[in-house]
Amino acid sequence: MEIIAFDSNFRELYPLDVDVDFEAGDYEASNDFEVIGTGIKEYGLYVPETEFGGVFEYESGRNADEKSTFRGWTWRGLLSQWFIEPDEGEDYKVVSGEANSIIRELLSKVLGGFFTVPNTDSGLNIVDYQFELHVSVLKGIMDMLEEHGYKLKIYAKRIGPGQPITVFCEAIPAEKITGTYDQDTGLALTFTNNQMGINHLICWGKGELKDRQRLDLYLGANGTISETPYHTGFKERQAVFDYGNAESLADLRKHGKERLRELASGKTLQIDEVNGVDMEIGDIVVGRKNYSGLIIEKPITRKILRISGGAETIEYKVKGEG
Repeated sequence: MEIIAFDSNFRELYPLDVDVDFEAGDYEASNDFEVIGTGIKEYGLYVPETEFGGVFEYESGRNADEKSTFRGWTWRGLLSQWFIEPDEGEDYKVVSGEANSIIRELLSKVLGGFFTVPNTDSGLNIVDYQFELHVSVLKGIMDMLEEHGYKLKIYAKRIGPGQPITVFCEAIPAEKITGTYDQDTGLALTFTNNQMGINHLICWGKGELKDRQRLDLYLGANGTISETPYHTGFKERQAVFDYGNAESLADLRKHGKERLRELASGKTLQIDEVNGVDMEIGDIVVGRKNYSGLIIEKPITRKILRISGGAETIEYKVKGEG
């Protein structure tokens, strides 16, 4: 991969020979990049046709040393710094329509309209999707698309001679990549199927004795949490959550759900090694262990590119992996 420097007008300058670490992913990823070098005066850098790139916004070093540490947000990181707000007079932001049109409207106010959404039909029609309150643009869009089997594709390129680089964002279908224990697709995976967790959390809020606020939360299919029992009888596993500082029932519900997710059963995947497989954030890794029939599906949530001494390595992480 070639790293290209650009100026404050986002026009390409020249290739950069530097060691760099990029991390791009969902809202839990750092979504930044780091370069350690000397005499870096460029505005930013990027890898053409990929989402790896950004502008320098941090420098640290000693005056006696030649090298300094430079950092910046990736394009995905910039999206994490802006938030989706409800329309005037509304409690929540609710959207309907073709996915790219929705993304275009959401990004029109971000960074002065910096991002570009292609005028193509994604093939996905959204109906009355309600965003969380105070959700970042990055998380909101990624959550919306994931719910419908799509992913947010981000890539930067120069669209013509002498033109500034353009950063594109669009909705495309997520791909499914299947790997088995014998690595027949180039994926070495570690599987965990933990069914020893809690699936019924009894939440106690404010109040005393019989007048104390109570809320029962249940783990349902595919990790959903509701107030309707799902696992019953011999399969039910209970725990108590004491949260006397709850300001309201909504506050108790919010913190109760967080606690139940910590205690719940679940299936996890870890990608140990990738050989000859190119994946993108939002793609689905399907882990299959043939002898036991265990199948686990998890989306790619982080893609980490490291370039050192001209050698490239890419690391992937899936949802639920630290």
